Amino acid sequence: MESNSFELQYAIDTFYFLVCGALVMWMAAGFSMLEAGLVRAKNTTEILTKNVALYSIACFMYLATGYAIMYGGGWFLAGIEAFDLEGVLTASAENGFDGDAVYSGASD
Repeated sequence: MESNSFELQYAIDTFYFLVCGALVMWMAAGFSMLEAGLVRAKNTTEILTKNVALYSIACFMYLATGYAIMYGGGWFLAGIEAFDLEGVLTASAENGFDGDAVYSGASD
């Protein structure tokens, strides 16, 4: 029964992490719409292009350096480890529910 609780915790933490990431992406789209509404119609394309470019640069920089800073390792996704669900669940069981959040590294 305890194993099921930790599997549920793992699934919910991973789902929550993915949903929050999707909300951040929609936040960027909403900010683009806000900026497009604040400029004249002839400048809308330029503002939307700027926002897409900034979001693209931010995503690439996260892949290149941010992930490694968050999880340790070298450059460009060096912190990714092999998917080991059993190891993650075992570590979670040792920490109990008072331990750190446990989620899939692939959800990053």
